[in-house]
Amino acid sequence: MAAKESLFQILLRQPWWVTLVVALLVFAVTRLIYPPVAPFTALPFVVLCGIIAFRQFRGAAPLDAHERLEKLRAMDWDEFSALVVEAYRKLGYTVHPATSRDYDFRLTRNARVTLLQCRRWKVNQVGVGPLRELLKAVGREDASHGICIAAGDFSAPARALTATEPLTLVDGAELVTLVGALKTKPGSDPKKTGV
Repeated sequence: MAAKESLFQILLRQPWWVTLVVALLVFAVTRLIYPPVAPFTALPFVVLCGIIAFRQFRGAAPLDAHERLEKLRAMDWDEFSALVVEAYRKLGYTVHPATSRDYDFRLTRNARVTLLQCRRWKVNQVGVGPLRELLKAVGREDASHGICIAAGDFSAPARALTATEPLTLVDGAELVTLVGALKTKPGSDPKKTGV
């Protein structure tokens, strides 16, 4: 079972300035309670703010994210899947085509298997049904984790599922950051190119 998300994991999905506000609030509250430790309690949030800002400025600007998501939704399956495959390869995964209809790719890194489902990238909201299919495949294939990608959003019940299951949801700004500035050749099919 996956552990509940920490505050730091939640902040990683937010704009950098949200983490800076949290750092200032932590500093202010700690300064009221016990002033000598105030800088030390806020320091992790300041460091996290720097990491998030670096990632966001290196990737797409927030104003650009919506436009890039629309471009991702406009891609056909071959283009989108090739882009996702290349992104995970750059992260150090070996990518193989699926052996089941419940997921799209099998990712391997450090002898750990992760199943990736990304075929519903165009829908506005992904519900619990596809995630349950992915989780069944994770159990059946003895994988350690499942990842579901969508250019849209995930329903509240789908998000709640991540608190109790080995599942990661990638959408919106996270998806834009994942694919970064990668470009694909039109018509490239990862299944035909020996993924």
